[in-house]
Amino acid sequence: MNNRNLITALVIAALMTLAVTGAGCATNTSPSPTPISASQTTVGNNTTFSSGAGFNITYPKTLTIDSSTNASSPVKVYIYVSPSSKIDGVNVGTYSLTPGQKLSDFISFNLNALQSNSSAGFYKDFAILNETNLTFAGQPAHQIVFQGIIPQQISATNTTNVSVKETQIWLVNNNTGYVVTYKANQSDYDTYLPEAQQIISSFTLT
Repeated sequence: MNNRNLITALVIAALMTLAVTGAGCATNTSPSPTPISASQTTVGNNTTFSSGAGFNITYPKTLTIDSSTNASSPVKVYIYVSPSSKIDGVNVGTYSLTPGQKLSDFISFNLNALQSNSSAGFYKDFAILNETNLTFAGQPAHQIVFQGIIPQQISATNTTNVSVKETQIWLVNNNTGYVVTYKANQSDYDTYLPEAQQIISSFTLT
C-alpha cells in the first residue's frame, strides 16, 4: 500500500469513528452488493465528480483524487490540493441517518464524535476555532473550524504526529448526512485555502 492510500485509509478510519460513535446515526457495516455509482466528466480545465451518494463536486482536472463506490465507506472522494502532501485536500463523507433526523441532531453527533476522538487521543490538543450556521448547497448547514495533532501513517510500519487544521461543513438531505471537509497541515492551510474554498463551493446535491 503506498503512502497516499495509507493516509486515505487513516482518514476513512477517522470518519468511520465519527459514524459509529454518534447516537441516532445508522451505518452500513457490511459491503453492499450494489456499489454506489460514480462518474467523472471533464469540461475545459475542470472535472466534475458525480456520486450516486447524492452529490457532485468540481475540481481542477490537474489534481489527483481517490474515490470509492463502496457503500460501506463513508469517504466518497478525496481531492488532493497539494502535489507533495498526502493530507492537504478536500473530501466528502456521507452517512445514512435514521428517518427524520434533523441537522441539529447531526451537529450534536459530530461534535460529540470529535470530542470522543480527542479524549481517545486521536486529535491531541484538539481545539475548536470557529463555528457558524450557514446555507450550503441550498440547505441549512453548520460550519466548524478546528485544529489538532493526528497520527500520519508514513509507511506500513511507521507513524508520525502532524499538526492539522480543518474546516468541515455538515448538512442533512434525504436522510443522508454530508460532511464536506478541507483538511491540511497547519503550515499549508492558508496556502491552499482559496483553491479548497473554490472546490467546496462547487458542491451540489443531486
